[in-house]
Amino acid sequence: MPPNADLLWRSGRLLGEYHHKLKQLAPPVIVNIREDRSAAQDPNARDLLRNDELRYFRLNGNNATIFIHGFSVPYGGFARQVELRDWQHDILRDRTKPVQLTYGEPCATTYRDQELLELQYRRWHELHPDLYAEIDLARLNGGGAHNWFIHMEDNLNRATGQFDRRDYQKYTRMVHLAWSGDVFQLDYMAAETNANQAGFALARLIDQLAGEGIAVNIIAHSLGNRVLLVAMNLLGQMPRRQECIAQAFMWQPAVPDTALSNDPGKDTSVLRNWNFIHAHRAARKIVVLYSDQDNILGPYPDDDPLHQGRETEQGIEAASGKAGGIYRVATQAGVPGTQMMFAPWSVPAHYLYNLTVDNLPKIEQALHEQIAQDTNGLFTDHLVPKRHESALPVLGPLLYLRRITRQIADDAMKTFRALAHADYESKQPRPAMGYGGPETDSDLFIRRLVREEKIIPVNQSLWLFDHSGMKIPSDLLFEKVYKEEIVERMRRFTGFGSY
Repeated sequence: MPPNADLLWRSGRLLGEYHHKLKQLAPPVIVNIREDRSAAQDPNARDLLRNDELRYFRLNGNNATIFIHGFSVPYGGFARQVELRDWQHDILRDRTKPVQLTYGEPCATTYRDQELLELQYRRWHELHPDLYAEIDLARLNGGGAHNWFIHMEDNLNRATGQFDRRDYQKYTRMVHLAWSGDVFQLDYMAAETNANQAGFALARLIDQLAGEGIAVNIIAHSLGNRVLLVAMNLLGQMPRRQECIAQAFMWQPAVPDTALSNDPGKDTSVLRNWNFIHAHRAARKIVVLYSDQDNILGPYPDDDPLHQGRETEQGIEAASGKAGGIYRVATQAGVPGTQMMFAPWSVPAHYLYNLTVDNLPKIEQALHEQIAQDTNGLFTDHLVPKRHESALPVLGPLLYLRRITRQIADDAMKTFRALAHADYESKQPRPAMGYGGPETDSDLFIRRLVREEKIIPVNQSLWLFDHSGMKIPSDLLFEKVYKEEIVERMRRFTGFGSY
């Protein structure tokens, strides 16, 4: 009998209605900004949150935490709820029908594993050993981005110390951003274009939350940090949106270690597309979580015992570490892998253009020095090509269609000699921020932000040994990073975990 019922049953009579209040867990919050999204098929295909979702975050501590997945993550989907099937009693044979677990229609939007199922169906399992025959325990938590969403949400809630996977009254939903990062794996650099477009959508989402007065935390993984940087660079130029992000956690960022610099000259990438000079203005705190054990962003350290015997379980990530890291290979090429295969001429064109632009002052100086040493006077009037006054000396001999004199050939060689003597500098792409942390040795600006604790580097090399190791963390990683470096900071500044 409900203890708070106003009217009770009396013998044979119902004197009134009973009113029960049931607490339900809020549905997951997913913002699907993928290029292949379809609003007709997916209600999450949108850029902004609904009013009921804004109300949820406002009432649940007035803060929202956004998670952005990384490269090569398809959209995927949730798995189905697990239900009992055929557990009735067979009257004709006077026996209980064989009981099995099967997948039902509703989606499962919270974390599950065999331990949780055993807790729920222990009595049935004792009576029916084949209870789990039709359940794929490895796929209980969905696939693709949805699998990331379930794990990250579960990890952060457990890190508050108020949630144990049994009582969901103290469970906070996150905002999960799904973007088109699942391009062909050899086209790593092509995903940057998709990340740029996703960054504009993320800026609109953050602008909406900030406009509603809701504090914003963001956790970005891998190349998802480019999505974050694009959004932060836009917001950093908006007067009312500076420091609109309370905490930005850049976890294993697959971005150059100078990406937060305010000096465009620090960008040495082949495409020169890593200039985010305003990004630092958009967040109060930027926490960079990095590890030199990352087998995607860099090579394994020499004679490192931490990765021995892990090749089988890591697969491509182990091979990547031995090859020097997919990130390094991709950034050295500077263009998508398919572009290298089908348009290889474009690759040297990028390098030649950058080499010329980067060394123009040195080339000009070498030419002036050669001219100063030339007593005949290079570029004097008597050497101007007759067909075109603006022709370069190096092309001069080719434009004299009637004859090439020795004087013309000598003058052309003087230009070649000047170019050959120029002290060229070839700039190599910067290493990943997620491998060695932000650049502080030569960048005084980043060093100042670190000193002022605007940028907070966190070295996880003793706890994180895989690029995606935070999805299913070890106990040590969970304690040192999730609890101490992420949740404690979010609770201190935004009240994350306040119910």
